[in-house]
Amino acid sequence: MIAIQAPVTRSASLMHSLSEELRVPGHRLQPYLRLQDDLFLEPLDVDLLIATLESKLEYYLTEEEASQVETVGDLQTFFLR
Repeated sequence: MIAIQAPVTRSASLMHSLSEELRVPGHRLQPYLRLQDDLFLEPLDVDLLIATLESKLEYYLTEEEASQVETVGDLQTFFLR
């Protein structure tokens, strides 16, 4: 039986969750990628992604922070503070 290790750091956990939710291999998620333009998410999809990450990571963004999220790097900045 093969044991699968869970991500250890908050950064790894965030990237694992992003990869899982977006169905994009983790190595392809670069900080400069725009959620809407490069990953083709609609504004509602971005809101749902943020809500899912908040739930999984047990860290919640303010409305102002959530409205500023445009890239993978923005997600990293806000969720890894």
